[in-house]
Amino acid sequence: MKKFLKITAVIVLSLLIFFVGTFKYRQYKASQILIPKNTTTLIKISVDEMYKSLALNMITHPGFYLKSDLKKNSLSKTNKFDHGLKIPSSIYLYTIQDQPTTALFSRLIIDDFKKFELFIKNTLKLQLSKKDGLNHGKSKLGNLEVLYNADNAAIVFSNEAGKYVATLTEILNQKNQIQLEKSKFKYISQSTDHIAFYNIKNNASINFEKGLLKFENDFVSETIVPQKKTTHRKFDNQSVMNMWFNADFVSTSNKTHRLKNISLDSDSLTKYYNGYMDFEWTGTTHQLDSIITYEYNDDFEKVEKITVQKREIPNLVMSIDAVEGFKNYLSRQNVMNLDSGTINKSVFPLYKLFVSEADKKLILSTKKAADLNSNFISSNIFFGLNINFKPLNKQASFPFFKPYFKSFKHLNVVGKATSNNKIRIEGTLTFVNENINTLYQILKVM
Repeated sequence: MKKFLKITAVIVLSLLIFFVGTFKYRQYKASQILIPKNTTTLIKISVDEMYKSLALNMITHPGFYLKSDLKKNSLSKTNKFDHGLKIPSSIYLYTIQDQPTTALFSRLIIDDFKKFELFIKNTLKLQLSKKDGLNHGKSKLGNLEVLYNADNAAIVFSNEAGKYVATLTEILNQKNQIQLEKSKFKYISQSTDHIAFYNIKNNASINFEKGLLKFENDFVSETIVPQKKTTHRKFDNQSVMNMWFNADFVSTSNKTHRLKNISLDSDSLTKYYNGYMDFEWTGTTHQLDSIITYEYNDDFEKVEKITVQKREIPNLVMSIDAVEGFKNYLSRQNVMNLDSGTINKSVFPLYKLFVSEADKKLILSTKKAADLNSNFISSNIFFGLNINFKPLNKQASFPFFKPYFKSFKHLNVVGKATSNNKIRIEGTLTFVNENINTLYQILKVM
């Protein structure tokens, strides 16, 4: 029996060493990649770290994963995303100087050429062609492009079309590039965060844990100046959502924000704004809506018929500390109507927003007589956001979001001033199912 236990222990230890060694080698290989010399932002997706997190969760809750994976459509989903790529320990995405800031580039290894080409043609719906002897795929909108040969693929995706072929060619052929470990982004290669983001002024991370998702963001701000002594309104414990912002804005350039026939100057908004705003959603209220229908009279003429309908809507209240004259400025810019005391429908079309003033505060609300708690409490954070998804999911006003929000329990985001104009944002999104890895829960909904 002792001999058997010894052999078993040696086998388990050997397997553990093998898997740890394999992960370490894959991480080393991933860190040896080349990136463009003119990279401005780097994003690291740590595939192996996600695998480890999921594997540990599967070991502790095997029944849930086995039950989920035995669904009839699981095989068809797997076949649909058979991409033919070789997935490394970490995938690196980057933005490049003189390209749109939303354009993310990457270079990946092709494991099965036929599967890869079928995937980009049938699943991604790219139009395939030839560019200077290389294979080229492009979406109809022009915001997704792939340039590839038999072994590798250079990829870009963005929210806008652009001229990407020359840059993709350089990435594919690894021209004008530098080793990651010799670049200014070398520290990101050691990160164990599931997703890490880094540039000169900004670094962020996202981690998928059991029952919750955590994210952090440290950045240099030239426009936000948190108050030295921060306070915020005392919110209702049962509120669906609340938010506060206890900071000033420094205007660096007078930009004009336009919406149809409305224009607002950023300098003017900064001049009137007085360092604090908050928002709260507590339950529901009612508003009367005019419903226009058409009927035919006895002479077969089309006649307009107006009926008034009472509908249930969210009870929203927003308070802005503002100097005298802000209300008149908004009226001059056609944002609000002084006679009716409401915000222009083109600014906020969902509900009627009433406008009032109290104690040098501009108050916007869906209820004509807004309920506003006058009690404030001290805090060490200048920004806070809380969303309770359980009451939110009961709201009939947002049926589109219910399939996506039903897994969420609570979102908490806070903002702190650190040093040298730096700000730190920390957030936690908790899920209803507290036992299962959140990455798996998100992928199941998609």
